Amino acid sequence: MRLFVHLLVASSLGLVFFVGCDDDVGNDGTLVGGPCRSNSDCEEYCETGGDFPEGMCTVECRDSQDCPSDTWCIDKKGGICALYCEANDWCRRGYDCKTEKLKGDRGEEFVCID
Repeated sequence: MRLFVHLLVASSLGLVFFVGCDDDVGNDGTLVGGPCRSNSDCEEYCETGGDFPEGMCTVECRDSQDCPSDTWCIDKKGGICALYCEANDWCRRGYDCKTEKLKGDRGEEFVCID
């Protein structure tokens, strides 16, 4: 499930509140980041082998705008979304926080990958 932002407008105060959550993205996420053995373990598909020990649920992307919040579109496997990180302890077992070339965007960003 992608991050949904709900707006609550308090008409008398004219305030706007943003509320959202994205339980499907993270080290146990079924959209991006969680472990998997086959596509049936994920909302979209399971990337296995090489840089993805114990598999990783992910989605295809052309650039980071195609990815859910807290992920980047990296230039692997034709473009896949990977979890953003700032340190190794943000990543699940078997993964490290490393820079990867972005797909469709310039530069590199830190993501969880082996």
